Amino acid sequence: MVKEIKIKIPTPDDIVSEEFAEHLANAYKELLLAAKCLIDSQIKRVEEKSKNPKELKKIEIN
Repeated sequence: MVKEIKIKIPTPDDIVSEEFAEHLANAYKELLLAAKCLIDSQIKRVEEKSKNPKELKKIEIN
C-alpha cells in the first residue's frame, strides 16, 4: 500500500500581507526618490562648476 504525503510550499502571498507589501513598495519608491535627489543635486553642482570655472591669476613674486 502506497501512502501519499502532500507538502504545501508557501508562496510569498501566504507569508507577507498585502499591507506589508504595499508599505515595502512605498519605502522602495522613497529610497529611489532619495537617490534621484542626491544624483540631481550632484549633477547641478557639476554643471555650475563648468559654467563658472575658477579664474587663475598670475601673481608675481619679487
